[in-house]
Order: sequence, then structure tokens, then C-alpha cells
Amino acid sequence: MSGFPWFPIGHKLVVGTVGRLRAEGPGYQVLQEQAGDALILVLAGRQSAADDAARIDGASLFAAFEFGGRRFLTMQVAKSSEPVPLLHWPKRFGLPTTSDIRAIGGAIADMRRRAPRAEVSNALFLPALEACLPVKDAAEPEDMRQIAAQILTASQTSALDVGSVRAANPWVSVDDITFFLSALGVSELAEPVAPEAFALPGRPALEAFFREYVIEPNADPERYQALRVQLPNGILLYGPPGSGKTHAVDTLIAALRRPTFRLDLGEVGSPFIHQTTVAMRQAFEQAKRSAPSLLVLEEIDAVASARGPMSQDHKVEELTEILRMIEAAAKNGVLVLATTNRKEALDPAVLRTGRFDHSVLVDYPIEEEVELALGGMLKDRPHDVLDLSLASRSLAGRPMSDAAWVVNEAARLTARAQQDRITGAFLKEALARLR
Repeated sequence: MSGFPWFPIGHKLVVGTVGRLRAEGPGYQVLQEQAGDALILVLAGRQSAADDAARIDGASLFAAFEFGGRRFLTMQVAKSSEPVPLLHWPKRFGLPTTSDIRAIGGAIADMRRRAPRAEVSNALFLPALEACLPVKDAAEPEDMRQIAAQILTASQTSALDVGSVRAANPWVSVDDITFFLSALGVSELAEPVAPEAFALPGRPALEAFFREYVIEPNADPERYQALRVQLPNGILLYGPPGSGKTHAVDTLIAALRRPTFRLDLGEVGSPFIHQTTVAMRQAFEQAKRSAPSLLVLEEIDAVASARGPMSQDHKVEELTEILRMIEAAAKNGVLVLATTNRKEALDPAVLRTGRFDHSVLVDYPIEEEVELALGGMLKDRPHDVLDLSLASRSLAGRPMSDAAWVVNEAARLTARAQQDRITGAFLKEALARLR
């Protein structure tokens, strides 16, 4: 920004008096109106924005004038409708809602029809007119998926799927996302992983369970609904620390690509009575609004421990509240995934069907499971054909995180030795370094 308006401060334009410069870009300036809270948009003649302004709905709201031998267009706008470059929308106004998406998407589509070569990312969006003005032509093809992600979720990623968008921005629906991507010329969304493609290396039994009870119903919802199949309200994964419960949950989340909400109940506990209940209720309500969705409750034993004769009333209330919410989860399109290291500490009421319909042990892996896990971890890393039997025997019965550490350490040793492929020698040295 130059820091100075094109006209002297105090100069009277058709639509107001020039104040300080608020923002500018190729061929336009946004000025603060000196005498009030309004803003003044000024477009320089013979520039892309001014040339295109004559072709949009609402063009009659622009007033033409000359200054210093140059022609300009100007209009007054409210601060709440401040013109902004498209990628600045989330920073200026927050994540877009359904009405914002429809307005912005429609404006982008119209602009691309009028000016096919226009750069989309820096186009000037006019909320008051629900129109986009091109400010310059694109020098090279733009990554429209990344532009869509930045506007929808304020993130830089170009990996776009319904679950990640709605997890970051629960105010938009699947239809909104599809409409917006279509406006940018992006037609496909990432689909959930097909049942046969779902893999959880090193956990064949848990993989088969997730595939049967979660992945397959998600892939063919009409059939399951027609047969009135009651999907699980909740699934509890229990086992010792480091056994891979969180990794299993994360793998399932990545496969389903649904909006996901997490609540660490070991940290959310509050010294103030009722505050834990409030936090849980808010999490369930948020998941319900974004359904179909996932709600992950970590360390559920922190609020669902067994009741006894000395239990405080507010602790009983917390347990009663979480039981009530879990019972209604499936009906509200929410799948609850909970983890605990202490299943024996849970109140028996939590484990009844209709609440957590399934309790699955995730124990330290046996030798065969370790070998499968090591193979899965090495799959995407350059490596020689390795004999994994020694490492599998050494790591059996230990936390699955140890196996992940060994593979990463072997990769690090390979890079440090300026080699391109993990060899048996590097894997053996990594195993020896494991505490």
C-alpha cells in the first residue's frame, strides 16, 4: 500500500469527502469517508476493475468523475460491506456462512464468465453488490482447490474434502461446498475410503471390526437405512498406554472424512461444579449440528468412573449427562469414539448396549502384528527388502509407539549416512538404540 489516497484528504467527491486510505490494490482504493463511518470505493479508469464494473448488476450505483485529467468511478459503501480481495474474506469477516458462500460463489462464477483470464485469488469482492471485479489477469494457472480451502476454512491446504471443510467450518453444508467448488471449476470432492481399501496395519482384528461396523455402513447408507439398521452409538477402545488406540481412531477418522470433534476429558475437568457437563454438552451439540460427524472422547474414565456411596452429586450428574448424550448419538448422526487406559474403572452403566455398543481391546501387539505394522510403516519409505523377524520378536509385547520410533530412527540414520534406502543394518542399529 502506498499509504496515500489518490486525492487530497478533505477533497469532496460525488459520494463523500476523502479521508485516510484504508486499502488499495491494482486499479482501486478503499478510502475512509472523512465525515462519517462510511467507506468510499474508487476505481481507476482504463483498469480491469473499472472496465468490468460497467458489466455487473448494480453498475448504476457507480458515479463517474474526472480528476487530474484521469477518469474514475466511485461509490459509497458501509463498513459492514467493505470491499475485500477474495482471499482476505476470512480475516476480515470470519469463516463464510451459507449465505456468504452462495454470494461469493455466484460472484466468482459470474466474473469468470465475463473475464475468463482474470486472477481469482486477488479479485475484489463487493459484498454490497454480491459481485467480484477482476483486478488483473492470472500470470499462470491458479490452484483453485487451494483458493477454495483458504476461503472456506482459512487454511493453506489444497486437500479438500467434506469432512475437513465442515470440521473447520460447521456453518456450511455439503451442498454449499459442492456449489462453491463448482463456481471455481473444481468438480470433485475427496470421497471416503472404500471398505476394501481401509487398512490398519498391525491390527487385523480391529481393521475388520471397523470395516464391518463403520466403513461399510458409511459407504452404503441407503441400504442400511432401508433395513432400519441401528448404527452404533459409541465404540470404546481400551488397553494399556501406548498400545495404539489414538492411532486407530485417527486412521478411522482419515478414512471416513467426516467432521470430527475431540474432547480430552482428562484435561477438560474443571474445579467448578457443572463446568465439565457444560463442556461435554457443547461438544455434543457441535457434533450434532455438523452431522454426520465423529466425536472423540479421550480418557473417558475421567468423567465416567464407577459410582459409589461416597460419590459427589455433581460427579453423578456428569455421568448421567454423558450417558444421556451417548444414547442419542446415533439418532443425531454422531458416532462417539472413546478411549481409556482403565476400562475397569468405568461405571458398568457406560458399557451397556445402547450406550457403548462395542468395547474393543487394543492390547500390546504380538509378533505377527508387529511385523504387519512395520511393513505398513515402511511402505511409503524407500527401503530394501528387509527381514523383519528380529525386530518383530524384539518389539512384540511393547507399545506400538516403539515400533513407530524404530522405523523413524532407521530413516533418520539412513538420511544421516547420506543414503537413499533403509537397509537391514540401519533397522538393526535403530532397534539397538531403543531404550
